[in-house]
Amino acid sequence: MANVLCIGDLHAPCTRKGYMQFCKDMYKAWGCDTVVFIGDLVDWSAISFHLANPEGPGPMDEYNMAHKAIQKWYKIFSKNITVCVGNHDARPKRVAESVKIPAKFLRDYADMWQTPKWEWVQSTIIDKVLYRHGHGTGGGKTPAWNQACKMGMSVVMGHYHSRGGIHWSANPLYRWFGMDVGCGVDDKAYAFAYAKEQTERSILGVGIILDGQPYHEVMPCGRSEKYHDSRF
Repeated sequence: MANVLCIGDLHAPCTRKGYMQFCKDMYKAWGCDTVVFIGDLVDWSAISFHLANPEGPGPMDEYNMAHKAIQKWYKIFSKNITVCVGNHDARPKRVAESVKIPAKFLRDYADMWQTPKWEWVQSTIIDKVLYRHGHGTGGGKTPAWNQACKMGMSVVMGHYHSRGGIHWSANPLYRWFGMDVGCGVDDKAYAFAYAKEQTERSILGVGIILDGQPYHEVMPCGRSEKYHDSRF
């Protein structure tokens, strides 16, 4: 049985300043021994299929910035680490496919980001709980719970930045949950300029799953709180 820290979308280099320290603190406070990054570790705004922000870096500069950020996470978390590949992580592959470049000509994720101790997967099951990024699941107010009900098993997801928390379902035989982890993104970064008028903001948080039982921690980042930007 594992004590899992599930880390939300990072979208490096557009991660919120205090999120790394928050994750370190939660790992220690909850006695975790396993880490799952729920996906979208990098943003890849520069090679998006959408219109690029003219104020953002180009592809090589964005890679260098994201690589530097990922290496900091790698130094902190290097044992029992799984990364669920997100839709943003997969952008290089998707762009290559659009111009008919076969996957075998591309570097794998561990090589690209120099993370040989991390296992990059589409999804994983730990203690009967499914972890996946969440793209392609349909969204809604409770995306992870919706997916859990469809699959009849507990599900932990990211992808939907403004969703965080746990919802339960049960029948006469057993119960299961859906957890939306939230994320660790900086809503004010150039990569999210398209969403600056949205009324719902990102939920900064992590998931804790101890022996298959879920807990959700929201990052306290208000002006007078521990993880406010001014402290980093």
